[in-house]
Amino acid sequence: MIKILKMNDKKTSMDAMRPTRIFSMAMLLLLSSTLFAQSYFNPLLMNQLGLSHSRDVALSGANASDYSSAMSTFSNPANQAGFIGLKLSGSFGAITTNENRSFPAIDQFGDVVTNNIYVVSKGMQNTFSGGATWGRGLLSLSLASTPFLTPAFAFKEEIRGSLYSPNINRDPLIGYHHLNQAGIIQASGASIGTAFGSWSVGLGMRLLHGVDLENEWGISVLDSADVSALAAGSNLLKAESWELDNTPLIVNMGLIKDFGLHWRISASYQTAYSIESTRQGAIPMYDLTLGLPIVEWSSDSIGSTVNIPARMELGLRMKPSNSLPTSVYLSLAYQDWTQYEVSYGDSLMDADSPFDYPMQEAFTLSGGIEHWVNENVPFRAGFTWAESPLDSDLSQAVLSGGSGWKSGPLQFDVAVQLSSVGYKYYDIFVPVGMSANSYENVRESKTNYSISVSYSL
Repeated sequence: MIKILKMNDKKTSMDAMRPTRIFSMAMLLLLSSTLFAQSYFNPLLMNQLGLSHSRDVALSGANASDYSSAMSTFSNPANQAGFIGLKLSGSFGAITTNENRSFPAIDQFGDVVTNNIYVVSKGMQNTFSGGATWGRGLLSLSLASTPFLTPAFAFKEEIRGSLYSPNINRDPLIGYHHLNQAGIIQASGASIGTAFGSWSVGLGMRLLHGVDLENEWGISVLDSADVSALAAGSNLLKAESWELDNTPLIVNMGLIKDFGLHWRISASYQTAYSIESTRQGAIPMYDLTLGLPIVEWSSDSIGSTVNIPARMELGLRMKPSNSLPTSVYLSLAYQDWTQYEVSYGDSLMDADSPFDYPMQEAFTLSGGIEHWVNENVPFRAGFTWAESPLDSDLSQAVLSGGSGWKSGPLQFDVAVQLSSVGYKYYDIFVPVGMSANSYENVRESKTNYSISVSYSL
């Protein structure tokens, strides 16, 4: 049977357990349907990036009923209907993450005095997207490549020994616990849109492929004489580059209805898809003892298939009768995460660790406003409220904003998106011979920076 190395963490409030060579990383699974926080859980469900053009980022994706660029046509392929000419677009993005983990300091009376932060993790993932749209009014065609999913997460913890009176120097550094997952799953494809009077329809198809997908997990021992706080007594390092074993196809269908010049409603549907891979690290499973989803490292490569459910979205655009152009957007998306599944190529693994977490349906509500201060400069702001497929108490909010400059056929756009979340979770790495018996506090903040440039011919 394949040996599994589970990852976990250390603290002074841990109970002793029988010595094993197993390290566990139990994950309290949280998810959002776009670029939200909780990047630590990306390997389980793959954090969906979704938005790439700066205008879409600034409006929190609420503008699926409106055309921005070739990249946005996959949200609703019908939004490009009526486009005339040729438009080239490109976007660069940087996703920065700052996560701190702390445990409560408890006094002799059992009261929590403060939360001691023991590790701060910072990471950054760069993205690029580009595309072109050509249209003649009734018929429009777009080609684009966009970042779609990412397993990215970075963690590095300093482990220090202890000094006692009268030595008052800083506790010596004895080792590191480190974890790094990087890379992008890119989506490349084409979409087409056409108009029939006040109705517009569209169809898009994308293929997924991996870009620089890497996993690394390790324990670095600097002082072999003092390893009591480390998850291993000697250096351990696991690193791999991996890729998708299949080429997932995603189909997007869209419908738009205009009611005069001021109102528009839209509907879109994205098909379910499966991601197949063979790797040692970041393998999603379910721990029956903990009653939680987990991500594991194995001694051998394991084939796995993750099934992501279909997504439906309704949109609304309203254009008031202002002297300066203004648009208000709303969207409501739905995914039935009870259809989420994980299966394994090894029948023993499938029998021993089936993924059987009770996922639930989730809605995402987004809103945005775009106001042109003058004919060259827009102001944009957006907001998203997303339910978690785990529990309604884990819903979270995202704020975004941006602007740009338009000069003739050339247009620049910038945007920033902010999110933050706090939750309880187990330690990541547990010292040899110990087991975590309590949750710790995790606080993560994430910022998405985007800059886009478009040129119309």
